[in-house]
Amino acid sequence: MKRTVFLVVFVSCFFVYQGQAKDYKFKSSFDPSQVQWSKSIGDAKVAGMGIYRQADGTLKTCAGQQITYYPYDAYILESLQAKIRGVKKVKNFDTRMNSYAFIVSCDANGDFKLTGIPTGKWIFVMNIPVVQNKEGYSSYTRSSDLSNVAGEGNGILYRIVDVSAGKVNTVPLVQGDVESHQ
Repeated sequence: MKRTVFLVVFVSCFFVYQGQAKDYKFKSSFDPSQVQWSKSIGDAKVAGMGIYRQADGTLKTCAGQQITYYPYDAYILESLQAKIRGVKKVKNFDTRMNSYAFIVSCDANGDFKLTGIPTGKWIFVMNIPVVQNKEGYSSYTRSSDLSNVAGEGNGILYRIVDVSAGKVNTVPLVQGDVESHQ
């Protein structure tokens, strides 16, 4: 009798879990014509830095890593936010988005520079190594303001920047407050 009750409870829990683990469906759609401008040569300049905190609290730069940057698009932003939230199963992912991912390397000091990119709104993304510390927390905070300005969690940190010509546009990819790293 106990085995039967246990089996019924186990099977019920399994089906409840399966019902909750539905595929995520994007609310926005990807239209390459909206971001085609990003593949042209422009006259804007960007200077950025990447700093994150390791599980033990020490600061580390993005030296030796790459920063990915995308033209701003609602679909691309939704994709990043889904990753931040830990969404694993996506129903309608549009792989064409990947051809609008550009890469720049960080130098030995954790800085990166771009020249000749088109003016416009860009999303800059830094990967943060995810390491569990003794309390079970990862090396990043799972919080994110998701306000279309910046977000952080699940191994990435992103910042949205309006890049304009005639000046060097600053992109601080810094985990936490910029002031705390100076």
